[in-house]
Amino acid sequence: MALFKITILGSGTMVPTKRRNPAGFLVEADGKKILLDCGFGVIRRLKDLNFDLEDLDLVFISHFHTDHFGDAFPLIHSRWVNDIYKSKHNKPLLFLGPGSLAKRFKLWRKIFWVEPKENYPVYFKEGTVKIRMGKLTIRTFPVKHVPWFKSVGIIFSYKGKKIVYTGDIGSKHNFEELVKTVKGADLLITEAACEKPTPNHYTIAQVKELKSKSKVKKVLIVHVRPQHEKSIKAFCRREKGFVFQEDKSTVVI
Repeated sequence: MALFKITILGSGTMVPTKRRNPAGFLVEADGKKILLDCGFGVIRRLKDLNFDLEDLDLVFISHFHTDHFGDAFPLIHSRWVNDIYKSKHNKPLLFLGPGSLAKRFKLWRKIFWVEPKENYPVYFKEGTVKIRMGKLTIRTFPVKHVPWFKSVGIIFSYKGKKIVYTGDIGSKHNFEELVKTVKGADLLITEAACEKPTPNHYTIAQVKELKSKSKVKKVLIVHVRPQHEKSIKAFCRREKGFVFQEDKSTVVI
């Protein structure tokens, strides 16, 4: 029986295409519904799948680029406005993310009118944290992506299964530390945005080495630039344990 279901809401980059949205993944486990990243367009993707925004238990933000963060504030606003027309108030919503997450939401509230606290609380936990939701254990870890703000990845553990999502990650991240972090994962969700190593993004060759050294069972490749799709698809056909899937498809573990 599958313990995790991951729905791909966005496997693309900052430049959306007709088939690929910026980053977003819906994780379902132990009755919980968790959103990994909320890039612009993710709310529409969720509604395309007839998903009720009130069902979310947690939103994780890996970093503050708009292809990962752009729909986060509209998500709060949409839930609040939707609540006006319902008989019950929304349940509390927890946001996990890097340092300054709560501060950025406060700044947004000064620009866009929204008063969510009067209807349901929104909580923030920042940096490296560990929490439990039912029997699901969740912890975050620091990630090196860009120098102008912090980034974090996330690990789920449930009934012996381990899922890891790195968000965007670059060559500045200590490779051996990353091997330890993802070691033995049943599923690693990570990026392969570039053809050559860069400080801010990984290549498919780096992901291949990571899988080999960490003994990860399966890798879901995401955040692929349109010009690299063909080569990534060919790679995944050749290499065992790598998948590159379409938006709105699912992975079960």
